[in-house]
Amino acid sequence: MLAILNIPLLPVTTAFAEDGLYLGCGVNNKKNKYAAVLLPAFFFALQHCFIPTLPDVRYMAYRFLSFLPLAAVLCLYYYKKRDPLPVMVGHTVIDIATVMTILATSVTPGLYEKMCGM
Repeated sequence: MLAILNIPLLPVTTAFAEDGLYLGCGVNNKKNKYAAVLLPAFFFALQHCFIPTLPDVRYMAYRFLSFLPLAAVLCLYYYKKRDPLPVMVGHTVIDIATVMTILATSVTPGLYEKMCGM
């Protein structure tokens, strides 16, 4: 039931919370251009390396390294344009895929076990 409730809530709340934190507080509060882009991008990618939570260091490193370039591009875009709406819309679309993963692993618990065994 919580996985179903998650479908409308996660994409919207995550876009506001994460983008507000990383773009609004991170990018806007740094004077140095490189620090304004790279620091929020680092923490944004770090946060996403734990989704889904699989106790595998190689998988977490893969997730971190795969998110880092996108996070840097998003932070750079915001730094230059100061328009969070395209970033938030894109983030919402990506979070819909996360919601579907959560729903799939909730409906079929064997799927999560299979993911852990990879």
